[in-house]
Amino acid sequence: MSFSFESDEDILPEEIVLFQSFPKQDEFITAVTGGQFSFVLYGGAIRGGKTFVLLAIFCLLCKVFPGSRWAVVRKNLPTIKKNLYPSWNKIKPDTFIEKMNNETHTVTMKNGSQIIFFPENYAQDKELDRWKGLEVNGFGFEEINECQQVSLFKAFERAGSYVIPKLIVQPKPIVMATCNPTQGWVKESVYTPWKKGTLKPTWHYIQSRIHDNLPLLQAQPHYLPSLRENLNHYEYEVYVEGNWDVQLKTGGEFLRKFELSDHVRPLDVDPSKMLHVSIDNNVYPYIAVSVWQLIKNGDGWIIRQVHELPAEDPINTATKAGKNVGEWLKSIDYTQRVMIYGDKSTKARNTISDDKKSFFQLFTEGMSNEGFKFDDKMLSSAPVVSTIADFVNAIFAGEISGLSFEIAEHCRKSINDYIETKTDKDGSMLKVRTKHASIEGLSYEKNGHLTDTLKDFIVSAFHTEYLAFINKKKGLGVRALSM
Repeated sequence: MSFSFESDEDILPEEIVLFQSFPKQDEFITAVTGGQFSFVLYGGAIRGGKTFVLLAIFCLLCKVFPGSRWAVVRKNLPTIKKNLYPSWNKIKPDTFIEKMNNETHTVTMKNGSQIIFFPENYAQDKELDRWKGLEVNGFGFEEINECQQVSLFKAFERAGSYVIPKLIVQPKPIVMATCNPTQGWVKESVYTPWKKGTLKPTWHYIQSRIHDNLPLLQAQPHYLPSLRENLNHYEYEVYVEGNWDVQLKTGGEFLRKFELSDHVRPLDVDPSKMLHVSIDNNVYPYIAVSVWQLIKNGDGWIIRQVHELPAEDPINTATKAGKNVGEWLKSIDYTQRVMIYGDKSTKARNTISDDKKSFFQLFTEGMSNEGFKFDDKMLSSAPVVSTIADFVNAIFAGEISGLSFEIAEHCRKSINDYIETKTDKDGSMLKVRTKHASIEGLSYEKNGHLTDTLKDFIVSAFHTEYLAFINKKKGLGVRALSM
């Protein structure tokens, strides 16, 4: 599909083609204009033709519906000027434009239609007061992954609020968006439901990658090979292949020395070797359970995470989580004792049930009922979190003689949590609370729980090495600190 606008005859007595779409962009255009969907998300990788097709659709809608109003949203004005205007200047239909107001960032077409370049500005306007007077027929979010979910809801509220004078058939309200892979609310609200087949019937997701952008690949045949050569495996998976399930580092990580390329690899559990299970007693988003093995390596050890068993709803109770571990142990024909790790808070007696059993008791009972015995390996007192972080990061960096770390690539939730969890101002773990999507009034700490199981396991299993490490930092001996 191509978009063209008649030029002034004084300039050229012919149409100027401003946009020639490729098949995946055609799919997006059809989804937006077909009237079946109220929200359409397009993209999920770099160079999938996102920006041009979004702007082209607005030009088309302006032409089809004289006097209409449309808003293009990005997170702030500097981003609009830096990233959006250059693309607009390449595609804008000059012969169709009446004027451009640089103060309101509004383009007015000769038939009265308007495109408003609208900065979200959430940092300065968390109540979204600027949106309240915005009357438009529809919205387009460029890189919606950079915006807030509340802004999407506000767009639904305002889309269709403008009634075009004297037009009998009004355009159907539509909100469209483009994106790159993200681990935030866009993934939770759109990508994950789409992948599971549970996306709202009036919402639609179209994945477009550089492989779909045939004009670019033909014009720049060396571009894709260059990306393959210069990006590491995981960057290529995210940016080129559009893999939403890989979390890349953005800075400020609690496990700052953890690297996908260095520590993640294909691994299988060895049921003939002792298994170590580390637990964290949260409920949402899951009860965190990680499974470990220690592999002798000369005079040292490979610390290997071989599995994860996060207990999500409806098995996010201590007993069911323990039972789930026991059932998995039986499925791999494991017959030995299980070493249990975690924070001592899991042993606190509850005040809800009459028997007042702790999380630890309920979890281990659930596992024991499946036929497995265990040894309690939890420390009696918890070390300072920031010092554990220093110790674990030193292991990741190869700075602790005889200790190295590996994690099985199928442990996706653990890997993402290790990257997503940030450091707080005091060097401890920053845990950000989020509202539950379907349970009114419920909020929970979104991340850090599997990271807790990692730090609790490593500092317990290698407590002597931990003491030697922090003593060295303080200039003390092991005995001096442990006395």
